Amino acid sequence: MEAVGQVASAFNGRVLKEPRGFIRIILFIVAIFAFATTTSFRTSSSLKTKCNNESNPWKEVVYQYSYPFDLQSVQVVLSCNGTSTYHLGQSETAPAQFYVFVGVIAFLYCIGALILYIFFDDLYRKNNRIVIVDFVISVVVTALWLISSSAWAQGVSDVKFYTDPSESGLFQMMAECKKVACQVGHLGNFASLNVSIIFGFLNFLVWAANLWFLYKETPWFKIRSKPPSSPEAGPPQQPPTNQY
Repeated sequence: MEAVGQVASAFNGRVLKEPRGFIRIILFIVAIFAFATTTSFRTSSSLKTKCNNESNPWKEVVYQYSYPFDLQSVQVVLSCNGTSTYHLGQSETAPAQFYVFVGVIAFLYCIGALILYIFFDDLYRKNNRIVIVDFVISVVVTALWLISSSAWAQGVSDVKFYTDPSESGLFQMMAECKKVACQVGHLGNFASLNVSIIFGFLNFLVWAANLWFLYKETPWFKIRSKPPSSPEAGPPQQPPTNQY
């Protein structure tokens, strides 16, 4: 109980008004939006076929897909003269999960950093090692945001491509579409994934901006910004005498 009381007495809410504390709150929020808009995504596409007979009415086949975007496991089942099962293109699980992993890591680190700033501010200011570790980890997370957001932007583009039966070549693989032209019913709504990409690069920009304020807390900045010491005054020099 005594230790809890000491931690409570060390509470310093003023840190949240400083850039390093206030920006951490922003980073905490945008990280949630980044991985939440990805993991909650779910949509569907559809195609239409006449089952190898021009006189048949159009038959719509709907297939759904969601996070983690293992498109190879998504089945397109046609029931015409028997049942035919097809699969979509390559899996986009790796970039999606990597992006979510970075978002969760950033989210958790923001919580830990805020606890450190608020309850252990004196320790943070007096211990240069903690300041340097905080700065270095933030540099790594910033780089991870850039890498994961770029990879996920390409991943979203691939998801759009492989879920489009016309663009991905799914129609060319389907025997039912070789005799009768098939059509695209509807394509998925990718607004949520587009937003997730925006939040990914927004995270990178805010983390990059936060590095400057963290750098100002490091001893490297303090040494560079320290004014040069004035040279010690030596013994007075005698003016040179004229020689004739």
